[in-house]
Amino acid sequence: MRMNIKTIFQGISTFFGKHKESCATLFVAFPGVALDAVVEYNEGGFTPYFWRDIFYLGVMIACLLLYRFLLLRRGDVYTIPVYTIVLGQMLSVLIRIQDPNVHFESYFLKAEIILTLMMFGIGMLVHAKHIVILLVFNLFFMVSSYLAVPAFPVGKFVFYGVIVSSSSLLAYFSQRMLVRLYRKLKEANKIIQVKNEELSEINQSKDRLFRIIGHDLRTPFHQLQLLVDMIDQTDDQQEKAEIKALLKESAGKGNQLLEDLMKWSSSYKQNAEVVLEKKDISQVVERVFEFSDFTTKTKEISLINKLPKNLEILMNPTMMETVLRNLIANSIKFSHRGSYITVQSEKLDGLLKIAIIDKGIGMCKTRLGNLFLQDKNESTSGTENENGSGFGLSIAKKLVEKQNGTFEVTSEYNKGTTISLYFPLGQIA
Repeated sequence: MRMNIKTIFQGISTFFGKHKESCATLFVAFPGVALDAVVEYNEGGFTPYFWRDIFYLGVMIACLLLYRFLLLRRGDVYTIPVYTIVLGQMLSVLIRIQDPNVHFESYFLKAEIILTLMMFGIGMLVHAKHIVILLVFNLFFMVSSYLAVPAFPVGKFVFYGVIVSSSSLLAYFSQRMLVRLYRKLKEANKIIQVKNEELSEINQSKDRLFRIIGHDLRTPFHQLQLLVDMIDQTDDQQEKAEIKALLKESAGKGNQLLEDLMKWSSSYKQNAEVVLEKKDISQVVERVFEFSDFTTKTKEISLINKLPKNLEILMNPTMMETVLRNLIANSIKFSHRGSYITVQSEKLDGLLKIAIIDKGIGMCKTRLGNLFLQDKNESTSGTENENGSGFGLSIAKKLVEKQNGTFEVTSEYNKGTTISLYFPLGQIA
């Protein structure tokens, strides 16, 4: 039983929540009419005016039920009771004034107050044309009242008519102005929200670009620092000449890298959409190998490119080079001296898989599971205490996804790591 009552109340609440404008009759007019019925009963018992109020209540309930079962339009739920109550009150006044003991002005004012409230409500909830219609009705009502009670001062009729008309119209137009201001404010808030989201995205893109540029420039600057230290540690002129050649080469690579990154970042900021083109990914891998040449020689690591020549995929060359540069650098960092790193490809299930495989220290299951839970991963020292920023894999993953690819990491502790990039075969030339 308790459950049924709860269900009934929930159903009523849901109905009123969905149709609050149409139910305004119940919440605004119903209590007033019910109170008027109580007053009429206390004054004279079951008089025609008491039954008039009961009739009003019945009309309102009937309209709500008919609307509930889709037999009445939403506007009619308010329009029918309004005209019923207004016309009923006007006729009641004209009937009551036949009694010489009735105080005309109090009942006349009561009808005018009800008219004012109903005009405002129907103008807001249904249509402004009903205000004009009710003003016309009021004009006829005032003329009829004057003819029925000629002793009543004409000035008071004019005064009450002006007060009712002006107050109703003023309230209506004020409310309409507030509604328009509210809508404009709502639209402005939506625009502000969109702009804030765009600004947030711009800031995130800016931060991401700074991370990419900063992360990629670590390698050439680290190489330059090592080479400068090597010059200070040797007195052999031939060895110094070789180191100077390496310094020049490393500086050139760093400068070229910076120019490529700045050019790409400029186009990226101007257009959020990444421009993709068909390029040979094998050549991109070779450029990354050349860039990493100093580090691999220092650590005696072999880089093996098993990608077939002219393997063209739809990509952004600078972006893909940044991805592979980060991944190769990561593999070198965690590979043992004298080991090798392989880049190979495979077609499977409608996808091209490009895998970067190393036989380094790998990762445990816990670290692998937490790898992309945050934008930045906890940096771990390499096999020869190399430092890192912790952004490498996160950067690579985001840039792969921007090229319509997917990113996967598999690893086993002390056995190595394989990073796989998947691209749809439809993107392959």
